[in-house]
Amino acid sequence: MKLKLVFLVIFISFFSVLAEEQLVNKMVVRVNGKVYTIYDCKKLLRFDDPASVQTQAVLDRKDKLIDQLINNAISKQEAEALDIQVPADELDAAVESVLAQNRMTREQFEQELAKNSMTFETYRDEVLKEQLLLLKLKKRIIVTMDVDERALREIYEKEFSSEPELYFTASHIIMQANDSNDEEIKDAVSSVRKEIADGKITFADAAKSYSQDGSAANGGALGTFSARDMVPEFSERLAAMKEGEISEPFRTRYGWHIVKLEKVEKHDPPTYNDSYEMLRNIYYQRNVEKMFQTWLKKKRSESKIDILL
Repeated sequence: MKLKLVFLVIFISFFSVLAEEQLVNKMVVRVNGKVYTIYDCKKLLRFDDPASVQTQAVLDRKDKLIDQLINNAISKQEAEALDIQVPADELDAAVESVLAQNRMTREQFEQELAKNSMTFETYRDEVLKEQLLLLKLKKRIIVTMDVDERALREIYEKEFSSEPELYFTASHIIMQANDSNDEEIKDAVSSVRKEIADGKITFADAAKSYSQDGSAANGGALGTFSARDMVPEFSERLAAMKEGEISEPFRTRYGWHIVKLEKVEKHDPPTYNDSYEMLRNIYYQRNVEKMFQTWLKKKRSESKIDILL
């Protein structure tokens, strides 16, 4: 009797698992001939661990998830059609950028990912790669779309005043900081500035030894740039300086800086025609999502979409 009971439990459990498996593989939408299932919906809710998502959670959000699946499918299919790729070197550069923006080492970043049950490899090869693919697709799409010339004129009139524009040639030293070490980094930058002021080290050599960005290898040289190319705190500091002067330490969102102003020049603003490509880039950056959604809406109307759930 006991044996029969065990067998019955196993029998019921087997068919429960089978039923769940069939449900997970149930088709929810077909987009241009490609089928997507409940499991694909689960991946939208929990990319790192879709198997942990209850099927009911998918059913509760069915309409929203199907809509998202359709948009993702159309975007991926278009990227494939245009042969858009994300080479390994671009992916590596993007990883370094993410680490710099978050002011983390790879080890620290991996620890943060682990808190969300995600490996670094999954983040790099799937999450980040998909984000880059979408960005490249958006860029490819929007440059083919019409630009509102009136909007370009408005940007020109707002961004390019009739007053001459300041251009700086400068070098800097930066040490990255966060809330936990802000005072410590400020003191370190102040110490480096004192070494330079006392003649113990040149600005360029100090930048090579202490600075924490890509300009360090060139002695901190940033080249020549306009005031609008830098964050306001940086440009405002330079505008108040004299040529040859080295600033006191100051803070931006990137960290603590000291900057050496080599040269300051005044340039007449460019004409509308000369700045046309720059204006287009500004327009695209400000309207990329709006333009992409316009394209997506049109593409959806041209696609064959069958809701199966």
